[in-house]
Formats: sequence, C-alpha cells, structure tokens
Amino acid sequence: MDLAFKLGFESEKNRLSCSQSSFHAITTVLGYKNAQIFKSLLALQGGGADSGLNSCGAFCGSLVAFGLFFGRDYAMWQRGEMDLKATQLGEKLLDRFHEKYGSAVCKDVQTSCLGFATRFVKNGELDQAAFDNFEKHGGHEIAAPTVVGRAAYWAVDILWDELPGDLDLSGIPSKEEADKMLAGLKSKS
Repeated sequence: MDLAFKLGFESEKNRLSCSQSSFHAITTVLGYKNAQIFKSLLALQGGGADSGLNSCGAFCGSLVAFGLFFGRDYAMWQRGEMDLKATQLGEKLLDRFHEKYGSAVCKDVQTSCLGFATRFVKNGELDQAAFDNFEKHGGHEIAAPTVVGRAAYWAVDILWDELPGDLDLSGIPSKEEADKMLAGLKSKS
C-alpha cells in the first residue's frame, strides 16, 4: 500500500493526470498494466474533461482498476448477467473519499485540500490563469499527488498488496509526510 501511495504521488507530481496516475500506481503494484485502458483514462482527468465538475480522476482511475480485476466481461453482459464485485469495491473507496474529503467530486476534493476549486479547461482551451493559480498553491506539487497517492493506497488496501520492487521512490514522501505538507498548503490559501 505504501508503494502504491508513492507511485501515485510520483506519477501525478511528475506527469500529471490523476486518473492515469492512480491506475498506473495500482496496476504497477499488482503486477498488471493495460496500455489501452491507461490511454483511455486521460479524458477522465480533472473531474472529467478537466472540468472539475464530475468524479475525481484519482477516484475514476481506481474504479477502472477495480473493473479491470473484477468487472463484468462481454459474455456476461450479452447474457444479461450482473456482477457487482467491482461496484462493491468502488463503494468502499467512495466511503473513504467521503470520510476524508466529504465527496469524490473533483471540485469538492480540490476545495477540501486547497480551499478553492479549479476548472482547467474552458471552451476547449486551457485556462492558463486558473492552471497557474493551482500550481502556485501547490496543486500539482502536493495536493493532487497526495490525493492520487491516497486513492492508490486505499485501492490496493481494498484489493490486495502484491508489490513490485523496480522503482526508486526514496525521494517521494510517505503518506503521512504528504498529509503534513498538504495541511500546510491549505493554511496558506
């Protein structure tokens, strides 16, 4: 779980996309990556279409990982059979988001962490002023990486913890250290 946190934190901090970063962290730790699913997650970043208005990307990436391992396949779907395992796991993650942030909606999670919310893309264009403000307040330095790391940590805790050892994450903070840095950001805004 600690490795999932560090992978999620490092991925979001250095390459952005909460949805891709959480999925990457979870699937790396569990030893199963899927390039097509990873690619398709980009549009879910920033609350979907970078709007901040829908589910948190870190939450979405984690839900997709649950579906990867426990989702309903085409054969079951064609027969009209249901399988709620991925949904049940998702509900556990949703409960953790609500307990920590009061919501799993991107703008609410941002407000919980930073005291304000950002809509990154408007009318098909990056809102550079909004992006710069998010950056200025530690959005991609501490806030989003901590949320992604925590989502990956929770998801692996909910699934299981088969850990790889191929990355040097010694410079990435622990979940507790990142929580302290995040608390410091909120008090500055």
